[in-house]
Amino acid sequence: MVRLTLLCSLILSCFAAHALRAEDVEELARIHVEAIGGRERLARIEALRARGHVVAPDQMLLFEMMAQRPNRVRITMRGGGRTLIQGTDGVAAPWRQEPERSPRAVPMSEAEGREFAADAEFDDPLASAAERGYQLDLAGETDWENRRVFRVLVTRRDTTPSYLLVDSETYFILARLTTQRMPSGRTVQVEMRYDDFRPVGGVIYPHRVETLIDDQRVRQTVLTSIQAIPAPPPEIFVMPGAAGAGANL
Repeated sequence: MVRLTLLCSLILSCFAAHALRAEDVEELARIHVEAIGGRERLARIEALRARGHVVAPDQMLLFEMMAQRPNRVRITMRGGGRTLIQGTDGVAAPWRQEPERSPRAVPMSEAEGREFAADAEFDDPLASAAERGYQLDLAGETDWENRRVFRVLVTRRDTTPSYLLVDSETYFILARLTTQRMPSGRTVQVEMRYDDFRPVGGVIYPHRVETLIDDQRVRQTVLTSIQAIPAPPPEIFVMPGAAGAGANL
């Protein structure tokens, strides 16, 4: 059932969709936060547990993710007889572990760790942007996948700049666009598309994410369940073998 706050924000968006100017990006961010549930509901969700699967060419992986605000995450992926565990406690360098290959967990490379840490942010960049060090700039409107969207340039120190495509009617984030350099040195355009929006604990979250590289779909992530949970023990996010580390999920 659609919540009253969401209905109110959608009504507001019908009047505001084409009235925003470049200096109104803060208003856009405010409407977005209200559209997905509001500041109070966002703040009440301390942690999330998600399960699902990732479909890529010739393989399917099962995953479980634990995330806690502001930037702690642990992901366990299984498939093809192998397990990959990745995590960050938001303080030390992000880490990875492949138990079938070695019992030792190791820090990620600098580039991989930087991207992983950026993706570990619990809230999207439009929520409390200034307090979290994000610079937002409204870069106009465009047509995308038969929808009218706002383009919001998101920058922050030590992270890759990106564009968010925000639906001019619902104010949901429909996609994130970035330019990334592959290990081979080739520069590619990465597009993450968000879909299947459903409420969790009173807040709207996407339950399907498609990843495209240079307009070719390379991965689809489907979240079969997302639950709001109490804060988990902090040690589960610490690299195994480090002081205060926890057991596997």
